[in-house]
Amino acid sequence: MKRMLFFFLLLSSLSVGAQVIRYDTIRVSPDDERNIHRNRTVNATPANKSQRKGNARVEKQPSTFDKSKLRFGADLGLSVSSNYTNFGLGPQIGYQFSPYFMAGAGIRYYYNRSRNYDYEIKSNLLGANVFGYIYPVSFLTIFIQPEVNYIWSKLEPRITGVESYKDDGVVASMVVGAGFRLGRSHVTLNYDLVQDDKSPHPSGVYLGISAFF
Repeated sequence: MKRMLFFFLLLSSLSVGAQVIRYDTIRVSPDDERNIHRNRTVNATPANKSQRKGNARVEKQPSTFDKSKLRFGADLGLSVSSNYTNFGLGPQIGYQFSPYFMAGAGIRYYYNRSRNYDYEIKSNLLGANVFGYIYPVSFLTIFIQPEVNYIWSKLEPRITGVESYKDDGVVASMVVGAGFRLGRSHVTLNYDLVQDDKSPHPSGVYLGISAFF
């Protein structure tokens, strides 16, 4: 009986020890093949530069604006005599959208003074315009230019007893034309469709010359 009790106690102690002792608690060398930690993988973020914040590669989109397609022109005029003075300045800027089309805008200022024995007229004009040139073929052009001008003028009699006269107002014009293209210059026959009495453009068909650089 004592032997059976001793044998039962021995088996109980061995079973308890087997539950406490685990294989991973055995101390072995780091290089030993029994080291279960040796081949354990560590979760790491891939060192991909494209996924790192701040290192993402940004591709520049091609710009749709090309400075080389800008065209600059000017409407200049100066004429002086004893009874007549005319001065004009009109910077223009355009953009060559394609070989068949150029468009832009501009402003201008004109001053005109004329006199005779009876009176003297002084006129000023300040205006803005947009324009377009269409090229059906390389040496031909069709031209259109809507514009708005503000004109103020004064008539001063040179004889006594006659009062002076002032006039001002807004004048609209719609100039169309067609002609030849010579490099970046244009020689066209133009016509103002509005034909306002105060229009700065001549009545009927007139010659127009423009140049852009």
